[in-house]
Amino acid sequence: MRRTKRFQIKAAAAVIAAALLAGGCAGAESGAESPTKVEETTTAAKAEPAAPESPEGVPEQQGQNGSERAGEPVNGYQLISDYGVTAPGDLQAYELPAGLRPEVEENQVRAELLTAVYINEEFRFRIRIEDRSVTMLTPEEVKAVQEEAESGAAQDGAAAPDDSYVEIDRDKGLYGRSAYEERLRAEEPAGGGTLSVRLTGDGVAEGGYTPNRSSSTRQYVESGEGGYLLTVGEYAMQGKPLRAEQPEGTYELLVPGFQEAIGFTLEPAPVYESLLDIPGMQEAGDYLIWTAGSGRDGQVEVQYFILPGQWEEDYRYSFLDSKLDYTRDGITESCGHSILSAQTRLNEPLSGIPPYRMTVQQTFAGPEAQEGGSYTLSLRDLLLTSPERSDEITLTIPQDVEQLDQDIEFEDSTIRLLKIERGDEPELYTIDDGVDVMRPVVYIEVQVTDRDPDRHLINLQGRKQASEPYIAEVRPNVERTEKSYRSSRVMGLTVFYDEGDTEVRFSLENPQYVEDLELELPVLMEE
Repeated sequence: MRRTKRFQIKAAAAVIAAALLAGGCAGAESGAESPTKVEETTTAAKAEPAAPESPEGVPEQQGQNGSERAGEPVNGYQLISDYGVTAPGDLQAYELPAGLRPEVEENQVRAELLTAVYINEEFRFRIRIEDRSVTMLTPEEVKAVQEEAESGAAQDGAAAPDDSYVEIDRDKGLYGRSAYEERLRAEEPAGGGTLSVRLTGDGVAEGGYTPNRSSSTRQYVESGEGGYLLTVGEYAMQGKPLRAEQPEGTYELLVPGFQEAIGFTLEPAPVYESLLDIPGMQEAGDYLIWTAGSGRDGQVEVQYFILPGQWEEDYRYSFLDSKLDYTRDGITESCGHSILSAQTRLNEPLSGIPPYRMTVQQTFAGPEAQEGGSYTLSLRDLLLTSPERSDEITLTIPQDVEQLDQDIEFEDSTIRLLKIERGDEPELYTIDDGVDVMRPVVYIEVQVTDRDPDRHLINLQGRKQASEPYIAEVRPNVERTEKSYRSSRVMGLTVFYDEGDTEVRFSLENPQYVEDLELELPVLMEE
């Protein structure tokens, strides 16, 4: 029987300005369904030690705009919209002024700057592009597109990518073409319609700055009689110093496909003496949790982050299930489960914010009426990801099956290796240019013992020390007794190797747990 720690939290009303992601897609129970198209995503770095709770010498006016220079530390916590909270001693951060969302619009396409942040020689931007230049394909054109895809699949085993059209609803045979994306392809044929940006302005090196990393999603949003293609992109410009003591003056962000640049200014992020001074921060048992939200385009965008006790500050936190309710005049209406999650952005912390202090962003279907009333966010099943990594494990590849008796100790679980078995046939390792790449494997049976009755191991990662980037050479075998992540059990490992190898060497890392925790949180909405 599950033992659930349940907290209902009530907080005094407060207003906080938060720049939030807009848009939505088909629903998913946990809000963790992958977006329509991700151009590039990076993995997050390990957490840094937490800072002390009560620093001395904080600014006299807490919560007011700081006065420190860009290269100097601040003696308090900085709340950075969309990204989380820094610790005392981190450098002064600069962001868009509250409520400012500059935009440009040309030829039925609008680009809006959702977030702009500068800290420790890193710029971070999030841009929302609403493309209403999409026209639907005729039935004859749809038939030609489908026949071409089938022909490509028959020849190569996989359909050749064709980005000249937008797949809106495959089951209904709805496809469209975007005049904006055609313009992008014409400007940069090798770019495949992907977005990049360039920053210019005071203190920026001659020629401007371009991103080191980026991530974007694209989806079609039905709206009234028509609809639009929505792209949300995030761009990280790392190692980009300013030739000035702090960001000042007006900056311009050049977005492909637009003649006019997005102009904006930056101001110091607010600084707070303690975490509980941050508007929206609430206590929940052993945790502190912060929430904020805003309504837009018939949807409600919510973000939160959870801070643990100091004893496990290196873990990364989110929830498997979330639900939003709206109450007005004593009547409560459910907004359902989240329809879009934080995977629309880089999975990489902003400089100065370790993974456990990163925000999670989710979008919900809004109620018909959004005037007045209040919102309650229900979160269930806390998901914790540990940064731990085991020592290297070396096992001889058997001719058939061999018994094992080896324990791998993590903070919250023990994984016992029981036996290793050589696979009879190679398995799919990856697909290279449409060709299946097969590799021989061994199977390792394991037994997991949890140390905390309220915390259950559901997954982990494994890798060979010389593994290729982005391809897992050690894959956990996970069994679900129900159709939910919380019931998952790690049963074994599949380890790939090269022909001629006599042994496999790998390590296990990032064990992932579910804790039985339920929260009901008031959401502090921006005005």
